Amino acid sequence: MSTPPTAPVPVNVSPSDGAIPAVAVTQGDVATANAATDIIDLPTGKELSEVGAASLAMSRPVRLVVVAGPVGCGKTTLLTSLYDQFQSGPVSDHVFAGSNTLPAFERRCFLSRIASEREVPDTERTPYGEARYLHLRVCHNAVPRSGIDLLFTDVSGESFERARDSVSECQRLNFLKRTDHFLLLLDCEKFVRSEKWAGVAHESMTLLQSCLDGGMLGNGSLVNIVWAKFDYIAAAENKAHHDALRADVKKEFEERFGTKVRQLRFSEIAARPTQRAAKLQFGHGLPELLRHWMQTCPREKQINFIPNGITGARESEMFALRHFQAPDNSQ
Repeated sequence: MSTPPTAPVPVNVSPSDGAIPAVAVTQGDVATANAATDIIDLPTGKELSEVGAASLAMSRPVRLVVVAGPVGCGKTTLLTSLYDQFQSGPVSDHVFAGSNTLPAFERRCFLSRIASEREVPDTERTPYGEARYLHLRVCHNAVPRSGIDLLFTDVSGESFERARDSVSECQRLNFLKRTDHFLLLLDCEKFVRSEKWAGVAHESMTLLQSCLDGGMLGNGSLVNIVWAKFDYIAAAENKAHHDALRADVKKEFEERFGTKVRQLRFSEIAARPTQRAAKLQFGHGLPELLRHWMQTCPREKQINFIPNGITGARESEMFALRHFQAPDNSQ
């Protein structure tokens, strides 16, 4: 038996000069329109473009972590190792709370997995081109609803090498102006070679200087100098010598940039240690980095909800002390 045609439901518009004429709308049209409003826009899981990152940032607060450095210094390995650490449980008292780029993380992790059948773990190299972003939502273990969205740049080392050599090229990296945490990686594998250490330090300082000269970073920026692949330092026979060299490099960084940025920190990581003599665990140093990102953001200000002078023992005063403590962003 054939289905009778759906009877049109007239929509009347009061006649007037310039008025839109009446349109006949069928029940099927109404059902289609209602179905369209029920569509849930799910993320594709691929790395985010500039447009995708901007869309996410417009929907909720995010913190942008820029991981900078030359080719092969371990930028992508840092990100994939942090993602892999969450597969085993909390990291620095923080738990994984979702990601809009899960397949992108998985693809970058593949060469380090047993399924790749590689004898030596590796990381997919980031091709030269437009900036891409990876997303992680993380929350504190004790406060499940306290999630914070972290966006990480996944930019090729060639882009940063061009930015190091040219201020105009540096100014093309527009994401630098939106940076919350700027990580500058120094490659310890190259640093331990006596003929390379000065070049590693000089190139990193030149990149940071280019970012400042181009106005991409400034006195409100949080800059973290990261000694990446630290297992090469820890396993070196002349470790004391390399530690002395690193102390000199740190002093020069502080003298040149200490007053030009809001904060200048130094960290040591071994995201995927390869030197067994170092005896460092997988992801060495990453929990400390994560804790700092979660606790500190240059765009957040401490607000004190407690009026000065409340020290009484009344229940109303105790309630204020318990529930309206000012957040501590000083760490």
